[in-house]
Amino acid sequence: MPLYCFKLVDSHFVSDYGAQELADDTVAQIEALILAESLRASRPQLIGLHYSISVTNEDGAGVCVIPLDMN
Repeated sequence: MPLYCFKLVDSHFVSDYGAQELADDTVAQIEALILAESLRASRPQLIGLHYSISVTNEDGAGVCVIPLDMN
C-alpha cells in the first residue's frame, strides 16, 4: 500500500502529523478530512488563521489540501 504524509501548514510547514499506509488517494483524502475535523474541535484557535492539512504521497506529489476554515 502507498504511504501518505500528513502535515499542518499555513504558508509554511508547521507540524508533521505522521505518515500512514493507505489504500489510495481517496482514502488519504478522507483521512485528511477526519484530521481537519479533529483539529477544528481540539484546537479551535487555529480556525480563521489559514491553516490546512496537506497530504503528499510517497513520491512527494500533492494529493490534497484541506483547509481548517471549512464549515
